[in-house]
Amino acid sequence: MTRRSWIFRLSSLLLLPTAGLLAQAAAPAPATTPNLPTQRVLIHVHSDKPEDWNAAVKKANELMSSAAKPYDTRVEILATGDGLKLIDKNNALSSEVTQSIGKDVSFVACHASMRANKVADNQLTTGVGIVPSGGREIAARKAEGWTVLDDKSIK
Repeated sequence: MTRRSWIFRLSSLLLLPTAGLLAQAAAPAPATTPNLPTQRVLIHVHSDKPEDWNAAVKKANELMSSAAKPYDTRVEILATGDGLKLIDKNNALSSEVTQSIGKDVSFVACHASMRANKVADNQLTTGVGIVPSGGREIAARKAEGWTVLDDKSIK
């Protein structure tokens, strides 16, 4: 075996696996797009009336149960001001809030309202998230194409 053929064989052994990897890297990835919710609803709860809270939770649960597929609908309940009482873990509705969280309804509390009303994080029902500002959350959701409902308008 000549020196030239030996170098050729060695370089081909080294280059073939690399060429295969390059071909795999250049191939387009299979198209896997996540299933985005087609219906996205934010329910803004700011009332101190339990009937408004019940209506908001009932509406959220109806939206989630009527969906043909779990990923078709996304519902978020935003609590601000007096609406923070809805997501208080000592509230009479806390078990309903927990059940709704189990149905993939998300609950978030406005941190600015929590600070103004002296509500601590540990007073919230387990599973409730916190957003910096309720107004910014509403604006962001609207910009993303969400439907925004007011707790007083869904009775």
